[in-house]
Parts: sequence; structure tokens; C-alpha cells
Amino acid sequence: MLKLIFILIGIFYSLTLLKPSFSQATMEYHIFSKDNPINGAISIAFPDGWNTYWKFPGPNGFTPIIKVLKKQNLKSFDVSWPYPKKLGPKNFTYLGYDDDLLLPVKFEKIDGRKSMYLHLDISFGICKSACIVQNKTLKISDKSDIDYLVLDKFLKSKNRITMATSFGGLNKCKIKKMTDKEYQITLENHFMKNSETVTGVLVDYEGISWTIETQSFYPDFGRVEAVLKLEGSAENKLVLENFSLLYLDNRIAKRTVGCHY
Repeated sequence: MLKLIFILIGIFYSLTLLKPSFSQATMEYHIFSKDNPINGAISIAFPDGWNTYWKFPGPNGFTPIIKVLKKQNLKSFDVSWPYPKKLGPKNFTYLGYDDDLLLPVKFEKIDGRKSMYLHLDISFGICKSACIVQNKTLKISDKSDIDYLVLDKFLKSKNRITMATSFGGLNKCKIKKMTDKEYQITLENHFMKNSETVTGVLVDYEGISWTIETQSFYPDFGRVEAVLKLEGSAENKLVLENFSLLYLDNRIAKRTVGCHY
């Protein structure tokens, strides 16, 4: 009985020591401009050896969730996700980031003469030998001082979308309805066919309630196939201008926006 008590005490202390490593991920907001629209970034830092997920991590990842708790004088806000890496062990890969992350954010105020306020609830996963979900809240206001140190870090960062190109007009898309909430998406771009410089092409979609569950790139055809799913009971039509292709061109992250039938 005494031996069992010591074992239980040992397990308790082990879990107690492990717990801080699960709670070290930090999240902050940094403002880069005071004009309307307002530019800034959300930073996520996590312990060495840990990583986090892209907005569409794939079937083996946790999709980040951003909820608005409260807002004031805010017309819209957009979060941009940098080009991700393929992470995780064989047969359990996902798309994400293994460096501290800066997410560019743009806010548009209703009245440019008045202050803006936004309270967000953000859930995101972090992984090492195990994966856990973190939950953070952010209170964002245009009354904050401009953070020039983080702005300089952001401008020098290699982990971001660096360039938008004009190849979006070459994106040809085919949409096949599978169920009421699932669509098979095929995007082709001849520029990416058998290219010696273009790699890692991914489909992205800007739209509330939509997630991309799986996707594959076929370089011989310059084609990406993906499954787009509507979450919950929301009704939301697909918009061709909301599609884009993310890719690496000579290791530089780029984006082509839009597609046509």
C-alpha cells in the first residue's frame, strides 16, 4: 500500500512538472499603423521543439478557431496566414509552423475618427511529442503604441507571404458538389506545370465557416485537388475570387488570387 502511495505521488509530481511546458505558448497583438485601415500582427511564441498549425492543417491537425467576443467601431478584419511547412512524423503529417509566428492583421474602422476595439477568443493547437489545444483571448485597440521592434522583425521575417503575383487569371477551377456541405475543388495553372522552380502548391480559401480538409499537388499537370467543407449549419456560397494558390517559387512564398471556370 505504501509503495502504491509513493508511485501515485511520483505520477502527480511528474504531471505537475510537465504542465508548465504545456502552457508556455504566448500570444500578443502588435500595432504597426494608426491610419484606417489599421495594420498590425498577432504573434504566437511557443517553447523550443513545439510547433503549431496552419489555418487548414489537414486531417491530422487542429484547425485554429477565431471568435469575436466583442467589437466596437469595426467594419472588418482580415488575418493573413504565411505559407506553412509540412510537419509531423511519417503517416501523420500536417501543415503548420515550427518557428515563432507573426500573423499579419488588417482592421477597417466604420468611423475613422473614432477609436476601434476588438476582443477575440482564439483556440489553436501546439505539438511536440503530444498535441494539445491552447485557448487565448486578445483585447485589441488602436490606442496602443506602434511596436517598431516587432514591425522590423516582421519586415525581415522569411516566414510570411512575401508577394502577390498576377498569375491568378491563369487559375482554372473546377468545382464538384459531393454533398450539401462538401465540394471537390480542382485548380490548374499552366505556369506551375512541370516547373523547375515552383514547389509545394496549396489551395487557400478566404471565407467564414469554410475549411479545407485534404489537398494534393500534381506537378505534371500543374493541378491541385482539395476537399472544401462547410462547417456547422451556416449557409455560405462559394466565391471564385476567394480562392488562391500559395506556392514556393525558388523558395520565395507567393500567392495568386482568384480563378475562373
